[in-house]
Amino acid sequence: MKLHDMQKEVKRFTRFQKILISLICVLLLSGIITIITGPNAVSKFGYDAFTMLRYSIIDHPAEVIQNWQKDLSSLRSAQKENDELRQIISSQEMQGALVDEQNRKIKELEKLMNFDSNAAFEKIYANVVYRDMNAWSNMITVNKGEKEGIAIDMAVISSKGLIGKVSEVNAHTCKVRLLSNEEQEVNVAVKIALKDGKTTDGILESYDPNTEKYNIQVFDANADIQKGMEVITSGSGGVFPSGILIGKVSKVTQLYNSKGKIVTVTPSVDFNNFDYVAILKVN
Repeated sequence: MKLHDMQKEVKRFTRFQKILISLICVLLLSGIITIITGPNAVSKFGYDAFTMLRYSIIDHPAEVIQNWQKDLSSLRSAQKENDELRQIISSQEMQGALVDEQNRKIKELEKLMNFDSNAAFEKIYANVVYRDMNAWSNMITVNKGEKEGIAIDMAVISSKGLIGKVSEVNAHTCKVRLLSNEEQEVNVAVKIALKDGKTTDGILESYDPNTEKYNIQVFDANADIQKGMEVITSGSGGVFPSGILIGKVSKVTQLYNSKGKIVTVTPSVDFNNFDYVAILKVN
């Protein structure tokens, strides 16, 4: 090897030694600082240089890593507990919603069973099993049919009043045409309870889906009909029994070109919200 190359190797080795010595000094200084600032500083002052070097290079970093691992494990455990708590809370909320829905259905069924109707009619209770989204306001299907004595044109009520009549019967199901039907005229004979125990007759002709109200024609132009008066079935025609609640008067329009009045009535029934019905069968 040439002299020039040997000098370069010596310089390179000398530079490496300097870096190594500097690193050892830094580690020693770090160990001394760690010992001085530690909780057992007095006892650690008696350690020899090798012990301090080992503590600063091996023991102290190992303690730091162990503490970091413990903290990470605690963090993961806390995160797992939080996830479990979220699932429990979510499950409780879902169960609470189901309980609320069941309580609502029970109350609806209780009201339906206590609904006052003509004693000459037997109430056959049924569940709504199908409702076409494309004919939502027109028709429902319930789980009672010919085997249970159901026949076409029987009146159907909910817990809040008249909702329609049977239009088609199968063995164990039937279809009910609702009073909110937009395709056909309803034609239900009704009467409005006036003051002093008097009534006036009319015909429930149609349902307006825009206003969500009935249109009733009253034949007596002189009848003193006021807002808030109750409208019930009159029993005329024999299809719908008398005394079933229809709704309440919300507006009265006088007819000048023909006899009578047009009365706008707010239905007692919410056609979007019922699960149980009763079909009225003649005893």
